[in-house]
Amino acid sequence: MFTERTEVKTDLTNVFHWNYDVMYPQMDRLYENAKRDQWNVSTTINWDRPIEREVIDMSMIPMFQTDLYKSLSQDRKDQLMRKFAAWRLSQFLHGEQGALMVCGQLVEAAPDLDAKMCAAAQVMDEARHVEAFRKYITKLDKIYPIDPTLDRLLCAVIEHDRWEPKYVGMQIVAEGLAIAAFRFMQRETKDELLKEMLEYIMKDESRHVGFGMLALREAVRKLGGQDKKDLEEFAFSACDMMVTKIVDGKPKDGFLSGTSVFEEVGISMRDVEDEMQRNPDWAKAEAEMDKQFNSFLFVDTIIPCLRQLGLINERTEPWYTQLGVMQLASAA
Repeated sequence: MFTERTEVKTDLTNVFHWNYDVMYPQMDRLYENAKRDQWNVSTTINWDRPIEREVIDMSMIPMFQTDLYKSLSQDRKDQLMRKFAAWRLSQFLHGEQGALMVCGQLVEAAPDLDAKMCAAAQVMDEARHVEAFRKYITKLDKIYPIDPTLDRLLCAVIEHDRWEPKYVGMQIVAEGLAIAAFRFMQRETKDELLKEMLEYIMKDESRHVGFGMLALREAVRKLGGQDKKDLEEFAFSACDMMVTKIVDGKPKDGFLSGTSVFEEVGISMRDVEDEMQRNPDWAKAEAEMDKQFNSFLFVDTIIPCLRQLGLINERTEPWYTQLGVMQLASAA
């Protein structure tokens, strides 16, 4: 049963900073850019436009090449497309709310005033993103519950009692994944309203990753011993939570709750399983697509950022290689 709220408790140290000098000019410039780039969801975007029928391109997904899918009427295909898009966008929405909460914590816990001010500006960005996704999804279909995989990551980041893992989990891993996923969806959608909304959001997200890198670079350099190892392990754990594992040719963990949309258009999971039995090549193609998508999500932002921070190193690199997110990153 869907619950409307989740309570997460945390022991977090609040830090006042009494030196009001600008300590980090690059971070101060990011704060200036954040003020300059504020936009209004209600007025910047024209919401009167209808959403295009082909919200996302289903042809890339192996499931939608099967006889089961082809047997559906055009009306049910359109319903499935919109619901699948709404489910995917709902996960973006939940992630933005998680970012809103974590950035609120960073305003409290960040040890430097420059970082607190950047985090405060990001709080407004995240509230705007929540507003934008909520507005678009309810115009498209309905908001779906949070996927358990995303729920685990957000809770792990929010519950942590140190500020460094919050930066890594949210600013590097979650925001890095968001940028990659938004770019992917922007490329595949035929809907100009969604394209425009994602373009504005991605500009904000790129600034957030830059903020996280500036705040973490000096902090990670100062860490040593077990504290550094703990942060390395948390970074890998956050990445590990987000990757769909392939076990015996089938996806395991990862974002799998999207299968619920099939039931809503009259396709039972038994129908899907029977289709997999009849078409083993489809299951293999699905598993291969999951592997490629995993690498795609990590290649542009997350892996390079973790390398620059020294969180991917001689000790930890084999973990990422085994996870399957390093091959494309190495070739890029």
